[in-house]
Amino acid sequence: MHRFIPILILLAACAETPPAPEDARLAPEAAPVDLAFCEGDAFANSIGQPISTIQASLPERARVLGPDGLATQDYRIDRLNVFVDEAGIVERLTCG
Repeated sequence: MHRFIPILILLAACAETPPAPEDARLAPEAAPVDLAFCEGDAFANSIGQPISTIQASLPERARVLGPDGLATQDYRIDRLNVFVDEAGIVERLTCG
């Protein structure tokens, strides 16, 4: 009987764990935050518009993030993140 315990431990270690639910994998910047913290409330109506229509008037701390863009992971509530698609259309705004 005791000979089977190590085998059972090995089998348990190899078992697959179920994936986490979709909502558990959200990044911190995906959490809902009032856009007033990062001056984004003035640009709320720009979703669906080309980034070129608002880029010159974005706050100094703003960053534009494309689908393949890289961004630092530091969280700054006063920074506006403008997410655009491949065509440069604004998809969403977040603070962080």
